[in-house]
Amino acid sequence: MEKRTVISFSLFIVLFLVIVGAIQYLRTHSLHTLLPGIAEQRIEIDQIQGGETAQTGQHRLQVYLVRDEEELAVQTAENILYGLRYAKIDVQEITPEQVGTVTPSPYTILIFTGERTTRWPLIEMKQFVKQGGNLIFGNRFKDAAFNELTGIEEIGEFVPDVYGLNFEEVIFPGYVDLNPPEDLFVHSVVDFAIADDANVLLSAEGFPILWEYAVGDGNVLYWNTTITNQKMTRGLFVQTLGTLPPAFVSAQAAIKLMYIDDFPAPIMSGKMKDVSTTPLDKSVKDFFAEDWWEDMLRMGEEDDLIYTGAMIGTYEEEMELVDEELIRRGEFPMLFFGRKLLASGGEIGLHGYNHQSLVTADEPIDPTYGYIPWKDKDEMKRSLLQAESVFANYFPAETLKSYVPPSNALNRTGVDAIAEALPELRTIASLYTGEPENGDFVQEFEFDETHPHVYHFPRVSSDYGEERGSIFQMVDAIANFGVFSHFIHPDDVIDPDRALGRDWDTMFASLKKINDDVNTNYPHLQSYTQHYATEKLITYQAADVNVSFDDGTVYLSGEGLVNPSHFTVRLKSGQSLETGTFDFGTVEQMEADRPLYLVTLTAANAQIAIEGGTP
Repeated sequence: MEKRTVISFSLFIVLFLVIVGAIQYLRTHSLHTLLPGIAEQRIEIDQIQGGETAQTGQHRLQVYLVRDEEELAVQTAENILYGLRYAKIDVQEITPEQVGTVTPSPYTILIFTGERTTRWPLIEMKQFVKQGGNLIFGNRFKDAAFNELTGIEEIGEFVPDVYGLNFEEVIFPGYVDLNPPEDLFVHSVVDFAIADDANVLLSAEGFPILWEYAVGDGNVLYWNTTITNQKMTRGLFVQTLGTLPPAFVSAQAAIKLMYIDDFPAPIMSGKMKDVSTTPLDKSVKDFFAEDWWEDMLRMGEEDDLIYTGAMIGTYEEEMELVDEELIRRGEFPMLFFGRKLLASGGEIGLHGYNHQSLVTADEPIDPTYGYIPWKDKDEMKRSLLQAESVFANYFPAETLKSYVPPSNALNRTGVDAIAEALPELRTIASLYTGEPENGDFVQEFEFDETHPHVYHFPRVSSDYGEERGSIFQMVDAIANFGVFSHFIHPDDVIDPDRALGRDWDTMFASLKKINDDVNTNYPHLQSYTQHYATEKLITYQAADVNVSFDDGTVYLSGEGLVNPSHFTVRLKSGQSLETGTFDFGTVEQMEADRPLYLVTLTAANAQIAIEGGTP
């Protein structure tokens, strides 16, 4: 009888704990689904409703890219086309033979890339600029016949391996100077002597990299470099192109996204003092629960961040663990971190069953990773389904919508496996820049060519702010089209190589500064999880934007615009826009040496008066 009583009491305790756990889960999950942050995201990616027929001005920006098939020309042209289209700037491709048919005007720009100048119609180009058109030379070249157009007085030798980039004026807020040994940019330049009245905007190691030069009634921008074929110059190209016409408008997607890779994931055992320079005499588990996560949550509240995690089932190399064992091992991180992440408005995406990149033996990957290649697509699919099963155990009402490749390494076999095994998954988020030959999965912001339901949304920057090159790249993507997508790894702080001798307080302060600077310089960026960032960017890219100008007015309108929509407006020195709140939205001034404004549009049409007269 006593034994039966003990058993009954034990069953009661177990049942009680199960009920309490269920109530806690439902309470947490209900908070997640009803959180204001999630509701606001749904509203923010609505579209502006159509209004009255928009008025238009007599001038429209006309940008022409002159196509050449030489290698540097092709690389640079493709890069420029991506940057302009991301910024919602219409551009047409023409041949050198069509240059003479383009009517010159202050709102017309011809872009030439490469160095095969004998293909270019010099006489027509001179006439075009002198009559008020604008020229951009996207790469350095040697040809004395063009000196009159470019402001070059003497042509020296080619100089390879020129490092860095320095700003001679503030073009867009947030850019940082890069000095040797910073190697984000390594230029090939020509040692030119240029005219005194050529205005240098960018330089490197004393060499002029970008300058503007007036010719007749028109203007010329000359890039004395080969770096314009690189993604991290797209924002610079867009913003400096905007200095040529009397007024210039580019669009901003206004997205802010913060990833935490390998999170939630199994936590290693041991003491912090054993694996890091961090002087905390506590376990790794307690450090992440009591220090790291609390700091991250506080930063999320203070800096308006909504985190997207990328979960890992196990760090085991082989697929040896069954669902039940994965579930048992993941109990603490999933219950403690995962539910708090969701309750704070965040999203959990998939990093993988384990940390083995979805790459087969015949696909490229950096051998220093030491990863074991997958046998085939079917084995990859089994691992993905097993990871999904673990996820569903803890979050049955959630769906995996995003995937982050381990070590950002992936290839077509893995993409196919993801699309087939997880048909509801929407986004693959890897890298914006990298080394594909070493297995890096480098992406553009676009739908997959094979699986049209899968969208590629690369992460632009990473780490804790110790590299100025990473900051530069982060700013350039914002200057291009207003996307901040950053990622960190929790275990950086417990890895001596990645921590670089810093403790968590130091690393956190650097990360906090990144987000504080983003909020200060770009307060229009709106925080999203990956799923909503993807949906907003798709809406942004599908929208039609109409921009036109009169001598004293900017006209803005569009169809399918995100609500609110954001634009930068650049003017000539001596001109200005009235700032404040208007029927169409708001106008705010941005920090730059020439007049630069942020326009937030909440109506379908806007007419914005330019003060200060015609330049």
